[in-house]
Amino acid sequence: MRDFTADEDRLWRTLMRLNGALPRLLDDDLRGSGLTLSEFAILLVLSEAEDGELWMSGLASAAGLSPSRTTRVVADLERRGFAEKLRSRFDARSAVTRVTKPGRDAVRKAYPIQVDRAREVLFDHLDSAQVRDAADTLEPFLRRVRELSRPS
Repeated sequence: MRDFTADEDRLWRTLMRLNGALPRLLDDDLRGSGLTLSEFAILLVLSEAEDGELWMSGLASAAGLSPSRTTRVVADLERRGFAEKLRSRFDARSAVTRVTKPGRDAVRKAYPIQVDRAREVLFDHLDSAQVRDAADTLEPFLRRVRELSRPS
């Protein structure tokens, strides 16, 4: 094991703290719209998907949730009329989840809430070059995390 340098330790700890604090902050904000952060993530991904639908495994991955968590959240969204599970047109044994009109409406209502929080937390404190540099720095890190997260 090669230990962290002081700067590496500072960056890693900061990322871990952000990973814990930011979702809680966003979840608290979004509850005012009637959605949890997990519900918002799933509905947003579905709203942006072709035909507004995805297979459950793709939905879980795109929303950044575990398959079991995705199943529970989708069941809650179904009960509230925001999503529906359907048999796949391509494989009758598989199910896809589709966003409904009320689900799209819920995303439209919640979206400005997370934009406002992102501006307050991040964008209002950076100029456009810093935003671009931060994205350029974090995108390869995200790609690597996703590579390492794929099942073997």
